[in-house]
Amino acid sequence: MSDAASNRTITGLGAPRRRVGGVRADASRLIASNRAAQPDPAAAAQPRPSARAAKEQLNVAIPVDVRARIRAAYRYTGVTEGHRTFSDLITSLLEAEARRLEGQYNDGRTFTGGDQPLPGGRPLGE
Repeated sequence: MSDAASNRTITGLGAPRRRVGGVRADASRLIASNRAAQPDPAAAAQPRPSARAAKEQLNVAIPVDVRARIRAAYRYTGVTEGHRTFSDLITSLLEAEARRLEGQYNDGRTFTGGDQPLPGGRPLGE
């Protein structure tokens, strides 16, 4: 390496900006622009969709190939179908199946007793 290369200086960047409390003085504009806007009172009056309601973890065992298919479907269609998260897709699928079962077996009415414990033991039909 030559000595000329070690004497290089970078120009055009100007002096560093003054820091205020560990934050650059101009960071307030960036922070303000990233803050969420105040909610619209008319929008607040509308009921929230069920996907935004209180959530609970659901753990189920499914076949590996079904898991792979549904994950691939989410990756390819999540944006176009409006599923913001994988959980949103799974929620939509479960809601659709619940509506189908309610329509077929309960005249379209919601089944009751969903908060009761499920029976333990071997799966039905075995």
